[in-house]
Amino acid sequence: MGTDVVVQLERGDVSRPTTSATPSGRRPSPADWIAVGVLLALFAVVHDVKTMLTAGYWLDEAWVALSVRLPLSELPAATSSTPLGWSFLLRLVPDTDYLRVVPLAFHGLTVVAAYALGRLLRWPTRWLGVVAGLACATAVLLLPAQQIRHDLKQYTADAAITVVLVALSAWTEQTWSRRRLGVLAAVAAAGIVFSHVTAIATPCVFGGLLLVTALRRQWARLRDVAVAAFGAMTVIVVFYFGVSARGNNDKMREYWADSFPSLTELPGYLSRQVHALAPMLGAPAVVIGGLFLAGVITLAWRARPAAAIAMLLLPLGVTTLGVARFYPLLELRTSHFLLVMAAAVAGVGVAGLAYGGATLARRGVPRLPATALTAAACAALLALYGLHNGRWYRFDGDEPGLYYTAIAVTDIRSATQYVATHRSANDVIVMNELAWYGFAFYSPQDQIELVTPHTNTVGWWIRMPTRSDVIVTIDHEAAALHASLDQALTLADQRGGGRVWLIRSHAMGEAEAWQQVLADYRVEQASGGVEPVVLISRG
Repeated sequence: MGTDVVVQLERGDVSRPTTSATPSGRRPSPADWIAVGVLLALFAVVHDVKTMLTAGYWLDEAWVALSVRLPLSELPAATSSTPLGWSFLLRLVPDTDYLRVVPLAFHGLTVVAAYALGRLLRWPTRWLGVVAGLACATAVLLLPAQQIRHDLKQYTADAAITVVLVALSAWTEQTWSRRRLGVLAAVAAAGIVFSHVTAIATPCVFGGLLLVTALRRQWARLRDVAVAAFGAMTVIVVFYFGVSARGNNDKMREYWADSFPSLTELPGYLSRQVHALAPMLGAPAVVIGGLFLAGVITLAWRARPAAAIAMLLLPLGVTTLGVARFYPLLELRTSHFLLVMAAAVAGVGVAGLAYGGATLARRGVPRLPATALTAAACAALLALYGLHNGRWYRFDGDEPGLYYTAIAVTDIRSATQYVATHRSANDVIVMNELAWYGFAFYSPQDQIELVTPHTNTVGWWIRMPTRSDVIVTIDHEAAALHASLDQALTLADQRGGGRVWLIRSHAMGEAEAWQQVLADYRVEQASGGVEPVVLISRG
């Protein structure tokens, strides 16, 4: 019985090759452009854009930013686990202090794509489509997880491209044509350059289209979908294994080991992770899950069954890849696209429930305006959601009692610049390994050279041939740290009695060892801030 519903549901909507108008409209109207403009304006209200663009780069950002300073020929190695296209986009930013304009752009694209997803469903009127688009986009805009993804990594591209692909699936269902199918395939093939998650989302999107056309026995169309899917997936597979997979080294797999549950561990693991991620969704998991299901039903109800099926395949595919140890399962950063996609579909669910309620209300009072009732219900529900999550908005990296990110507790930029300003030619600098990439990036006057391979998660190291005054502590054990400081003091004496500066960044896991070691020396704090520079001398 369920299959018959999918087969018959709004069959005519995707069967016509023409572009004749439907009640919900085919082309963007002035109302659509105004809605998108309002959403983008609200983005600057909800997000602390100034902090996002101007804060210093922390560890995981520093090595990504540092790749911009390397020759273009070394980009395939320097990009490491970051998609090649993402690293290339960073090179297009004129000022390296503002590289976060790239994740900012993808943030904006996610909101616009979410609007398109809600708008492209087959609503009875154009205005209902605008309301649905606004509900979907607002849910994404207000999602707490969006507040913490200001870092210089590809996670915002993961979310944007996933939402774009699902929206294009709905667009392809709106009025069937090979051209639209070709656009979907081309975007999917291009997406892998900027987001590895494209390799997960694309099979789900085409899987939905294949299943719906097969159930409808539209064999010619099924062949077209299969050809498009094959072409897109061929490009994705070749590019991923030919270019991107080199970043998947042993250290990286070891780093993500805890995010690969076995089949027997899966139920408990899913329960723990869903509970842990609930604050980033901004509502209890059962509420988001219910709205997500309502969104999937709404997608099918409003004549976009392939998109609905894609949304059911996506969590199934991610879970399978997690168990197979191919992709971290429900980890905050790598699963950011899932959180955003869940919010978008939940937003569709809000619109569907609101319209369904308005339809029922009009049975009793036919004069009630369906669009106004739907808009009011959506506005009320989303306002409650926004009020509930009010502390998240304009998040600057540290909200006491709520959450903090590395941006708020690390500052290698200030430490590097302070030492550069105050050191003398005879001085020696000691730093921990995790400070090195940031120090190299914020020392633009010094030459850098790429060293590959290297036994860390990044897979490469930087050498600064003109900086013989710098000692990097690779080992984090107390004895090794002690030896590095002694070596620095000896070197400072040999250089004519210079001072020894100590820079540490992202050293939370080394704090106890450093405390033990520094007790044997005279320590003088030289700068303030969250990661102060200190001067070391013999006790």
